[in-house]
Amino acid sequence: MRPDAYNQAMHRPRPVTEVPDVVGLGAEDACDIVRRAGLVPVGPDGAPAPGAGVVSAQRPIGAAGAEEGAKVTLWTHPGKDSAEALVGPSPRESADLDPV
Repeated sequence: MRPDAYNQAMHRPRPVTEVPDVVGLGAEDACDIVRRAGLVPVGPDGAPAPGAGVVSAQRPIGAAGAEEGAKVTLWTHPGKDSAEALVGPSPRESADLDPV
């Protein structure tokens, strides 16, 4: 391979893919979806991909474009591995909690 052909092949941009929106999903499901999009899930500050909890934020945000193989940082909070953990109290439960 000629040197100029090698340089062109090595510096070719990677395909761009859409970042899936995984906020509100369980960590394991979110990581699987990110991987299927050709991206790499990681935790904050370079930590390994989260394995438990519910995804509360991500960067880049869902629907953004990213090069295949790019990292997607996922922040999680403790809870069930489903969106059910994000459901707040019912109006009746909220009224019962009001000390007024």
